[in-house]
Amino acid sequence: MKKNVSTTLKIVIPLLISAVVLYFTYRDYNFTEFGNDMRRINWLWLAAALCFSALGPLFRGLRWNLLLEPIGYDVPKKDTVLTVFTGYAANIIIPRVGEICRCGMLEQNARVPFSKGLGTLVAERCVDALLLGLIVLGSILSQLGQFRLLLAPDGTEAVTESVPMLQNPAFWYWTIGIVIFCLLCWWLCVRLHLWDKVKGFISGFWEGFLSLKQIRRLPLFLIYSIGIWICYYFELYLAFYCLPTTAAVGPVAGLACFAASSIAVLVPTPNGAGPWNLAIVKMLGIYGVPQSDAQPMSFVLHFCQTMIYLLCGFIAWVALKIIHRNGTSREQ
Repeated sequence: MKKNVSTTLKIVIPLLISAVVLYFTYRDYNFTEFGNDMRRINWLWLAAALCFSALGPLFRGLRWNLLLEPIGYDVPKKDTVLTVFTGYAANIIIPRVGEICRCGMLEQNARVPFSKGLGTLVAERCVDALLLGLIVLGSILSQLGQFRLLLAPDGTEAVTESVPMLQNPAFWYWTIGIVIFCLLCWWLCVRLHLWDKVKGFISGFWEGFLSLKQIRRLPLFLIYSIGIWICYYFELYLAFYCLPTTAAVGPVAGLACFAASSIAVLVPTPNGAGPWNLAIVKMLGIYGVPQSDAQPMSFVLHFCQTMIYLLCGFIAWVALKIIHRNGTSREQ
């Protein structure tokens, strides 16, 4: 019963967040003009952008393979790539569950312990966070005025009085709460005799995380890592050529839009639906694109991306079932 309630909440809450943000993003859009807007879109440019939607997960799967090598697992490339595509689709159904799904499927199909697989995922997320940080920093420095307008649309700057961290009651509430939570977890592990299992999980997780330090083909790992974010960028920027007004947005401005949308997708909604659309519409508005163009373009692009991820994920899931129907594949 509790598991069913938890699963339901994991689905319902992200959908509610997405619905609320989507409402505020499109509440003034005239949907009677949707058909005309679709005819104005250049679908060849949209198709070109969607090609990069499939390339990003491909690079991510190949990069994951490089992280598994140092910890002693020679996983076929097709397994890691197909598993990543499946994880992308799972994230759309239940946000943030894709990573768990990836580790579980790799354990089932390639005998990689769940804890070690999770450790490699955390390692790759650290690399992604670093690259995203560099992209955001570069975008902010090059487009500082536009980001100020995004944060303060009315042109005013909020002035807040800073409070020293150690004098902030919230800091101590959180600190005490975290300490109590950790002590409670430790007590439960001891009482339920789970300590050995926990230590084994932590050991495997740490081994997987440290694979980042032992990568044998570092240049290729960097190429894949940069390639992932290049694909994400062109997945958005090429779509700007769908309409004349969005086509006028230059590549540097496009990078600023990409940075803002990448931050927005950190909100756990299905494929970023809602926060992603809002960020794109607001950023394009700052660069002079009317909402009548930004709204349909962002809606169509996000919908098509979501369908591509779901379709590729379903095909990948079926392919993995076929490959491993007679046992674990070991072909490279």
